[in-house]
Amino acid sequence: MSSAWIQSVLELMQRYGIAEFEYQDDTRHIVASGGEVFEVGQRAEEPAAPAPRRAETVTAPHLGFFLPEHPSSTKDAALPRLVRRGEIIGYLKAGALLRPVVAPSDGVLSRQLAPKGALAGYGTPLFELHAADL
Repeated sequence: MSSAWIQSVLELMQRYGIAEFEYQDDTRHIVASGGEVFEVGQRAEEPAAPAPRRAETVTAPHLGFFLPEHPSSTKDAALPRLVRRGEIIGYLKAGALLRPVVAPSDGVLSRQLAPKGALAGYGTPLFELHAADL
C-alpha cells in the first residue's frame, strides 16, 4: 500500500464528504479521519463481530394501490432512510380511502419492493427494512 494510494483515499473522502475510513488486511490496519492517517497496532484478541441483522420485509396490511409517499407530497421519499416504529412509510389507496403503512420496528428502510401505483393485496411485499437500535 503506497502513500499515493493513501493520498487518493484522502482526496476521495474530502470530495464525497466521508468523515472516516478504515482499512485492514493481513499486515496493516489503517484509519483515516479528519484528513489524518493513523496506523493501528495489532490487537491481542479481535472481538467477535456481531451477527448481521437480517432484512425484514414490510408487507401490505390491507388491499389498495401502493403509494410510497402521500399523494399531496411534492418530494419523493428517498431511500435508504431511517425510520421509527409506527412511522408512516407508505400508503395504500382504495377508492377515496388512504390507509397508512407503518414501520413495524426501528431501522433503515433500504429498498422499495413494489412499484408506485401497483395493486397490493394483503401480505404483498412493499419495503425491505433492516432493524436497528436507534
